[in-house]
Amino acid sequence: MNEDEINYKTLRKIQQIEKDSPTLTKIDSNFYNALSDYLKYLDDRLEKESSSQKQTLLRDEIQNTKKIMANIYEQREKKILLASISKARGGDPDLKNLVDAERNLFESILNLMMQTREELLNKKSSDKEKTVEPEEKNLKQENTNPIVRITQDIPEFIGTDTKKYNLRKDDVISLPRDMSDTLSKRGVAKEIKK
Repeated sequence: MNEDEINYKTLRKIQQIEKDSPTLTKIDSNFYNALSDYLKYLDDRLEKESSSQKQTLLRDEIQNTKKIMANIYEQREKKILLASISKARGGDPDLKNLVDAERNLFESILNLMMQTREELLNKKSSDKEKTVEPEEKNLKQENTNPIVRITQDIPEFIGTDTKKYNLRKDDVISLPRDMSDTLSKRGVAKEIKK
């Protein structure tokens, strides 16, 4: 496409048609490449332009063109996502106006959705039991770690249990025995008797 096939006016028209349509509108299969070419054409003109007034106008046109490009793409992207959801749920969305890159996006999203749907909704009950059981056991176990009150701010550190701690004065926390002993010896924590 040459630069006069796509211009600011035609882009605004495409943007409005896309906005008004609930489904993907028909665009040229080369649309995104043509947009890229048009921006390159504007950049080249800006580089060669000596008049500061025309440079300002060109910069504005480039900025506005990029905004319209993003808006057109985002409207289409949203419709592609909705079409993917529809298809994953057994619908038959209208895909005739997808260009190649958009079709790739649609198929990637759909594949990921179908794979995730399969993994989560068709799990075997034994898998479910395996993941739930340890959590339930942990909930039933009584906390045997000492509870301590922090007596002064402590810089962030990684504990012996490999967790990150950011403790402040007057925090009350249950810590593994070795950590509470160390902090108590340093005079920055006091054990609270249960």
